[in-house]
Amino acid sequence: MYTRSRRPTADLPELAPGVTLVDVDDELGVTPVQALLLDRVLGSDGPAFWVDGANRANTTHLRELAPADRVLDRIEVARGFTSHQHTSLLDRLAGRLAVRESPSVVVATGLDGTYRAGDVDGELAKRMFIRAIASVARVARVHGVPVIVTRCREDEFSKPLRRSARTHLQCRKTPFGPRFEDASGDTETLVYHTEDGWMQTTLAYWREVLEHRARMHEASTVERTTATPGMR
Repeated sequence: MYTRSRRPTADLPELAPGVTLVDVDDELGVTPVQALLLDRVLGSDGPAFWVDGANRANTTHLRELAPADRVLDRIEVARGFTSHQHTSLLDRLAGRLAVRESPSVVVATGLDGTYRAGDVDGELAKRMFIRAIASVARVARVHGVPVIVTRCREDEFSKPLRRSARTHLQCRKTPFGPRFEDASGDTETLVYHTEDGWMQTTLAYWREVLEHRARMHEASTVERTTATPGMR
């Protein structure tokens, strides 16, 4: 629902190379993570890869969020429904990236999800989970790119994922809209205006933010192209 407010800024968090753990309020779902994914794709030229372990990879919403269909051409999505499928997908991803250009971003939603499902025993599940964490951390280190990860629950089992993350962001639902915060308390990133009322937290809101960012990126690209001397 819209209320009286300014247009949103494109003030999404700037993701540094390394593993970024994002904890999102359940009410917001996976949409904030999809916005971060699309924001990285809009601002860089490399492909993006999304490996899902908790049935969170909703490509319908991703299409609705994308400012243009051509953006989606650079995003590959894969889902793992068992522990073995999930670790296999991460291994295959690392192999693919070893022989091609570096990605703009890698996303692994519900990284702990399949290892809680009970298709393998407890100790093996823990070892496979640690292996999955090591895989995404290696991708971030070798390629120098952001890797966004989420977890299904914050508990003792998921602690190794928190320890491996260079950055820990929390996306909270507030009366004024969604807010990204650094869990360390050092910084916070606002994606709404508080002066004239609150903003909606629907897909329409995130789409408007991304469309604004896309216009910024296109303007920057044109400026760089104009500034580059022609070949003689």
